[in-house]
Amino acid sequence: MSRRLAKSLAAVTLAFGLYALATGGDLLAASKYAEARKYHELLKSAKDTKTKVLALDELGKLGLLSRDLTEKALPDIQKSLKDKDAEVRAAAAETLGKCDPDPADAVPALVELMKHDKVEKVKVAAIHGLALMGDKAKEAVPEIQTIQKASEKKSRLGKAAGDALKSIRGQKKK
Repeated sequence: MSRRLAKSLAAVTLAFGLYALATGGDLLAASKYAEARKYHELLKSAKDTKTKVLALDELGKLGLLSRDLTEKALPDIQKSLKDKDAEVRAAAAETLGKCDPDPADAVPALVELMKHDKVEKVKVAAIHGLALMGDKAKEAVPEIQTIQKASEKKSRLGKAAGDALKSIRGQKKK
């Protein structure tokens, strides 16, 4: 094979490889958007707790990848914070924190759950949701401190509050 032919073949192979990478990324992004739509529709249509929790968990995973993937689902995720089932409320609280929500909407809703829900698991999940928001949840600090002071440090609620304060303040866990 001549040198010129080898160079041309290498250039074509490189171009094809770069094209495959570029379009593969587009295909991956498109599949993630399709996945987000699927779980959003599932959340809206589900009647049972298990399915709602599954949809919320999957939306949370996608929200960690990109807010854009879950932006359309955010109103329904927030609506799930008021579900009659505690498992759904807990899943919604953590999912909301993972989806980079608007703090003006999310912080008050999560603080409300943290303070007033009757189920400890939901309160802990709301605190986790706030922790996942990091410094965007700084307005919740006084309320989290109140929860922390009112709880035993080794309790789930007290530990979650302490961890959330560190996360919101940008401190590392020790």
